[in-house]
Amino acid sequence: MLLDEILDITPNFPREYKYTIGSKMQELSIELLQDVAAAFINRNIESRIQYLVNFQTKFETLKTLMRKAGERQWIKGRGRHAHIIELMDAIGKQCTAWKNSLIKVREQPESES
Repeated sequence: MLLDEILDITPNFPREYKYTIGSKMQELSIELLQDVAAAFINRNIESRIQYLVNFQTKFETLKTLMRKAGERQWIKGRGRHAHIIELMDAIGKQCTAWKNSLIKVREQPESES
């Protein structure tokens, strides 16, 4: 799970970034879980799409912070950064597919009874 990975890597960040960048990454990952839960629970398609758009916005921010952490070599462990990037790619693709499927459902004309 992405939250687990972030909770594991952020304590190794340099002290001056641990409580700024690291905390922001942790906060964003929790907000992502909240957006997914809200999109899953909500029955209104427009609301679900909006939660997924919000997810994507926060996710892009998290990806940027993760990329910077990797470039600055704050992520310790052989291949750990690559693993996290692969995980994030899979999550991004899944979210996009889910949002696109909801948009298709929304755009389908209601069948006449």
